Amino acid sequence: MAVVPGGKTAQHLALSEERRKALGGKVKTARENAGLTHESLAHASGVYFKHIQRIERGDSNPTLATGYALADALGLRLQDLLPD
Repeated sequence: MAVVPGGKTAQHLALSEERRKALGGKVKTARENAGLTHESLAHASGVYFKHIQRIERGDSNPTLATGYALADALGLRLQDLLPD
């Protein structure tokens, strides 16, 4: 496993399950409020719809690039999707 500055492994930098679920809940709420399906958000963001489903369930640790793509497609700022 790769070690990053500060001596932590990449696994230590992954979001906790609690934070993944919080992020996923925010993505799902924003998608539903925008009246979008998984497929329409996938088309608008360039993120595969199955990946969006995994993010919403908290089963995926999305990259910053994915977060920005989803936020842009939803008309939000990335920080609007991040867990508190």
